[in-house]
Amino acid sequence: MSESRPTYRVEMKCSGTPPDDIYAWEIYRNLDVLPVLRSRQAFLSRRDGLADANRSRLGLVDVDRQNLKT
Repeated sequence: MSESRPTYRVEMKCSGTPPDDIYAWEIYRNLDVLPVLRSRQAFLSRRDGLADANRSRLGLVDVDRQNLKT
């Protein structure tokens, strides 16, 4: 795996008991142990949390592409 083209892994966290589940996410770069980004809010559905995590991950990918061009 090359550092010039990092990959990102999204990990969903769930707390609470059904039907009061609350979800959050963390994004890791390559094989990092610590997340590079965490959700700032809790989500009532896994789908909403995953959609927000994907938007954030795409933002990180765009920043990496811009840094590679310079």
